[in-house]
Amino acid sequence: MISEHYKQWNDLIQTGDYDQASIFLSSIATEYQRDLDYWYCLVHVNRKLNQLDRAEEICKKAMTEFPDSSKLNYERGLIHQAKQEYLKAIKYLKAAVDTKERLSLSDAVDYLNSLALTWRQYGDFDGAMMFYNQALEKLAQAIYIEIIAHPLRITDLRGDGQELASQHEEGWMRLAVQIATKNAAKDGIQKIRIPSGNTANDMTESNPDMGYAFYDDKDSVRYLLPTYFISFNQALKSNVYYANIVNNIGVVFAEKGDHSEAAKCYRESIKFIPAGVDYPNPYVNLKASSEAA
Repeated sequence: MISEHYKQWNDLIQTGDYDQASIFLSSIATEYQRDLDYWYCLVHVNRKLNQLDRAEEICKKAMTEFPDSSKLNYERGLIHQAKQEYLKAIKYLKAAVDTKERLSLSDAVDYLNSLALTWRQYGDFDGAMMFYNQALEKLAQAIYIEIIAHPLRITDLRGDGQELASQHEEGWMRLAVQIATKNAAKDGIQKIRIPSGNTANDMTESNPDMGYAFYDDKDSVRYLLPTYFISFNQALKSNVYYANIVNNIGVVFAEKGDHSEAAKCYRESIKFIPAGVDYPNPYVNLKASSEAA
């Protein structure tokens, strides 16, 4: 689809006017009979209109032309999910996740989130947790790469380190250490250490204007410095991905009857909701979990 037509369609989708979006797609149908984006838009609109049988038929037709499209596999998975055909949904969502396409971070996280949700709806909590954790790892790796590429200076972050020092037991800190450890192994680093406040200061104060997140010593030990954790924390708060995934993990714990762990997840989710974003789910879930406990 040309950018002008896609923008017109997307503007209607953003306002929730799916009927008008459907009418618009009908008006340009003859121009795009072999266009992947057009078929995706058509499937998406019909799914949103809850015309699931029609959406499935359109998707089947489109996939004869584009069988490996991650977008079409994702839509077909969501159609089967809505029809409570969970094993079929898992098949197509897994195909979307395993695509050879280079996915954006938002698409990759959405696909894994949806796959995890389907496993939960199917009643397989282990499967749900596996894919929620994969979504967390995907998010953490993207943040790690960004920190390495554009490290912040300690002079930009003064005052934040002490606040984060008390959060070493929280899930986000464990995730930050986990992904740093995995990448260190790839770099041939044998050990990871989190230096004490004085040691970290000694490593950073000597070069306060230089941006860096790690210090590798001669004994193949990598020290994770305050800039790393502060940057990681800020990145998690830059969008709603982390808050959403952690909230969803909390739902799994709640459905398993572990309301204590569920509450921990909801509280952490609330801490990471970006400023100005309306995301009530963890608040609602925390109240429900507290009442059920």
